[in-house]
Amino acid sequence: MEIKLKHLTKVFPGNPKKHIPDTTAVGDLNIDIRDGELLGLLGPSGCGKSTTLYMIAGLKQPTEGEIWFGDEEVTHLAPEKRGIGLVFQNYALYPHLTVYDNVAFPLTNMEVETIKKDAELIDIDSLEKILTNPEEVISVIKNSAFKGKISKDGASRALVNQYHITTSLAIKLFKYRLHETTDYKSKVTEILASLTEEKKKIAVKYQEKNIKLDAQFNVLDENGKTIPESRKLTKDEIDALVQEASRLVQIDQYLDRKPSELSGGQQQRVAIARALVKKPRVLLLDEPLSNLDARLRLQTREEIRRIQQETHITTVFVTHDQDEAMSICDDIVVMKNGVEMQKDHPQSMYNNPENLFVAKFLGVPPINVFKGCIRNHQVFVGDECVLTSDKLADDPSIYVTIRPEGFIAEVNPEEGLLTLSVDQLVTMGRDISLVCSHPQFLGDKIKIIADSDTKVSLGKVKFGLRLNKVFLFDGKTEKRIEF
Repeated sequence: MEIKLKHLTKVFPGNPKKHIPDTTAVGDLNIDIRDGELLGLLGPSGCGKSTTLYMIAGLKQPTEGEIWFGDEEVTHLAPEKRGIGLVFQNYALYPHLTVYDNVAFPLTNMEVETIKKDAELIDIDSLEKILTNPEEVISVIKNSAFKGKISKDGASRALVNQYHITTSLAIKLFKYRLHETTDYKSKVTEILASLTEEKKKIAVKYQEKNIKLDAQFNVLDENGKTIPESRKLTKDEIDALVQEASRLVQIDQYLDRKPSELSGGQQQRVAIARALVKKPRVLLLDEPLSNLDARLRLQTREEIRRIQQETHITTVFVTHDQDEAMSICDDIVVMKNGVEMQKDHPQSMYNNPENLFVAKFLGVPPINVFKGCIRNHQVFVGDECVLTSDKLADDPSIYVTIRPEGFIAEVNPEEGLLTLSVDQLVTMGRDISLVCSHPQFLGDKIKIIADSDTKVSLGKVKFGLRLNKVFLFDGKTEKRIEF
């Protein structure tokens, strides 16, 4: 599902009596999100990213602008009619319900537009196909044994996972007791004969009513066309959707537990399963990993990416963590004060920031920013010329920014471009971090990342520069200066 945001604006009214001005949370935002894309909305707290997400969800109404899902404008459509799945950062699970019931909850009163089918014939067809390989059925049931005992619950869970069938059908399969008989082939022949008789009875019922079915067991009208119907989901249909969503997020073994019995990462998976179970057109994630520890954050963000790629569902992911956004998103939008600063592929944005804000926001450690100027096509930081280009016009005040990996430490003194005072060396496994200072540096300390084999001493050191890691920005507009 393609999403288009057109001139989207959200203004929260102030209070003139208390001299509180209006607040523009989102200002004239224009974003196109491709079908099946995972887009990250990235920025500091208060930049408008969550407000944007809530407007897409329908939880907040825009002051101006339009929201389109494909060819349908949904700007003023109720949230429940937009076909969205929403995951909050606090999970919002019901503590008194099992995982199964939490995932199933959105389906309990959901009306569906579907085609009239014969569910009984569909089940018989599934059983006949499964029983073509009875040895596998027996193996699945026997392998479900816990401490040497086979239970109905354990076996039915194993059958559901193996054949992707409903729980009720798995229980019916278990009750055939194929794993307990010595002559299972005769037993299967007997079962198949019984299923054939059931199909004949159903066929007679339809013949008496002059109703026909097609090969997919859809009920046809007098013109031979399928019959649409609007109804609530059956218990078996709900079960099938819950089982499918649970397998997708890998929580199917926890369905009987309460949320309090799960880890934070597992609870977040339950929340994602609950959002996916309705098969939404769009998945919206609001800081979904912020309550997890570092290890779980890493694992869960990888799971989110896997799930998104498997489902191909258009996803909007709100985060303030650049590592999360850059590691799993197809595109990211960096926002500041409700305004889009740049939209691009994560690595492209890192390598080609359009403005100083984006350059400073992306990167760990952050980019190093120096005061500089341009004279005679040369860029100076203090008294040292760090680069030369005929494209550059004189400018008395610019920002010279250098990524931490953009310094070359092992150079001859006469080859150096920028002299820094190395104040501290910090070993970080395969790398070392150089903590440096310079009179023209804007910030606390300069951070440089170098290979651990690099030989650097404390004190004044001349550094070479990798020019593809150096960016210039206008001192007033903070926009990128190409060189």
